[in-house]
Order: sequence, then structure tokens, then C-alpha cells
Amino acid sequence: MKVAILYQSLRGGTEKLAEALGTNFQSKGSAVGVYPITNYDAQFVLNSDLIVVGTWTDGLFGLGSRPGQLSKLNTLRDIAHKDVALFVTYEISPEKSLTGLNEWANGRSANIVASAGFKVRGPFKKDIQDDIDLFVENSLQLITLD
Repeated sequence: MKVAILYQSLRGGTEKLAEALGTNFQSKGSAVGVYPITNYDAQFVLNSDLIVVGTWTDGLFGLGSRPGQLSKLNTLRDIAHKDVALFVTYEISPEKSLTGLNEWANGRSANIVASAGFKVRGPFKKDIQDDIDLFVENSLQLITLD
């Protein structure tokens, strides 16, 4: 199985999470490519069984939260009818940002197999390894292989 992980990171938290997800997918036997959304291997992404897309949560203290820099995510080539897993990183609350990212992917006709928010910054930071494991397991169980 081939997994492409594409991320948009502001302060490095989303990048670190993308790398941790990549390591976890590899441990499950997948060939993995982890790329910033502005510099990815288009052929690897095109040939991937699963595309994982992640970004940070933009907005002030959960007010007006949205996925960070969607304009950069819009540079991604066509993901219509591809299996896609989505994630956002956050400090306070992921709900609005994750909803916005799901709407973005639905608007591109992606087949969303999993989505999750990961608390990587801010107060009450926690160990998210169990969350990473669950996201990877859910993503792998729900993809459709031709």
C-alpha cells in the first residue's frame, strides 16, 4: 500500500505530526511519502492508495476557527474519488477547522475515510500517540483497494 501525506505547517507542529503519522503508516507495511503541500512528488501522490492531508487550525482562541491556509491546499492536484484521510492540529478546539477541511475535501469529490484533530500545542498538551495509532488504523481499514 502506498500512502502520501501532505501537510501545511505554520510553526512546525503539523509537520512533526505528519512525520509521526508517516512512521506509523510505515510500521504497518505501507510505502510512505511525507511532503509539504508546496513541494510534493506529484507522481507518488497520483499512484498512492491513500492521500492524507493535514493543516493547522487558524483563528483566535477557537473563534472563527478554520483550516490554515486553504489557498495552499487548493494547489493540490485532483483528488476526486481518491481515498483521503484528513487531520488538523490545534491548541483549543478542532471542530470548526476539521469541519472546514472536510467541506474542502467534499468539494473536491474526495472519498473521506477518516478525519481527526490532534492537540499538538497550547495548554493541557497531552500524549497523542494513541490518537495517532487510532487515526492510522481507521484510515487503513476504510480504504478501497482496486
